Amino acid sequence: MTSSKRRITVVSLSLVGLCGALAILQSTLQKNQSPLPSITEENVEYGASYSSTSFSSRRQLSEALPNGGCRLTWPKKPAPGTPITYAASYPGCGARMTWNLVEALTGLETGDDWNNNGRGSEVVTVKTHYPQSNGILPEFDDRIHRAFIVIRNPLESIPSFFNHIYEMRNHLPVHSERAPVEEWVKWRDAYVDIEIAEYKKFVFYWMDRYTPENRHLITYEGLTDDLIGAEVAKGLNEFLGQVDGVDPIERDSVPCIWKAVVKNQPPAEQAAQIAKLQALALNKPQSQQGLNQQGPPYSPPEGQQPSLRRRLDPGHHDSQRKGPAVPRPYTTRQLDSMMNMLLEIGERFKAEDVRLYHIMMGYYEKVREARIKMTPDESVQQPPGGFY
Repeated sequence: MTSSKRRITVVSLSLVGLCGALAILQSTLQKNQSPLPSITEENVEYGASYSSTSFSSRRQLSEALPNGGCRLTWPKKPAPGTPITYAASYPGCGARMTWNLVEALTGLETGDDWNNNGRGSEVVTVKTHYPQSNGILPEFDDRIHRAFIVIRNPLESIPSFFNHIYEMRNHLPVHSERAPVEEWVKWRDAYVDIEIAEYKKFVFYWMDRYTPENRHLITYEGLTDDLIGAEVAKGLNEFLGQVDGVDPIERDSVPCIWKAVVKNQPPAEQAAQIAKLQALALNKPQSQQGLNQQGPPYSPPEGQQPSLRRRLDPGHHDSQRKGPAVPRPYTTRQLDSMMNMLLEIGERFKAEDVRLYHIMMGYYEKVREARIKMTPDESVQQPPGGFY
């Protein structure tokens, strides 16, 4: 089981360069203003219109523009000695999305526990699923003294994790297709109990490893929410900037970056341009995309190979997977086990982190709703109360 999962992880396609493609997003330019700038990695804006002489650059990467706008460019290596932060998440919780959000917020390169992109310790964050069996701790683990932790309701994260497994088994691009329900059921019956236990182990490990001032907890649901997502991203931005060597984007420009990375919702008048950039980022001939060949080609910085990464994955999560978006069924016993696990986590950290307690109770309520739908005549224990 462990060996198989690790092989799946090692062969996974890295999306760490995702925000590199986002680096070529153009700004929202109002009518009667100057034409769009040329498509180059150095000259790409998104959000607010500007004049090149109307502001002074705060830094070279992920620059804040007036009126909450932003410019996203290719991330660079952090300065030597910059403290590293773990980006810890249970599988299926938007790890790649947050990975790219970190690069866009900080302008610095990120890495992963398996060192798939070869960046080693010269990164601002290291993505890991540890202690879930797909994750490991890197050899420089003793140098990492802080973490942000991403969690999601296991009712949704476990099926999302299986979608990834299904893609790898069938040699499909990551985040491209939902597994058929019948495939889910076969895997579920063999492995869901293991994953429920691993979810608890994951939360316990990271909550116990670091003190409150050295950890930052976010939920996938919050980060992707249309109303509060940008605020969640602001909290992450502030946490990342608490160490020397990390100078994150201005707070007012965080919503612009969040919208570009998490939602990929450019203005309507930019749709054709974004489609063109997507085709370039995915290394597909534009003729296959119904696009013309105008504009200079997109070229990454020296040493970065676009063919190894998908440069722009619209939406970045399950909403872009093909296939029926239908609930993945569990058995009543599995839902009961999941509820018990969530209650155990909530009670374990109730005194130490009341927010985590409420998150777990919110997840419990969702699982309980699914359980009631399966057996409406049975009495299912209500949670002590909570929300997320």
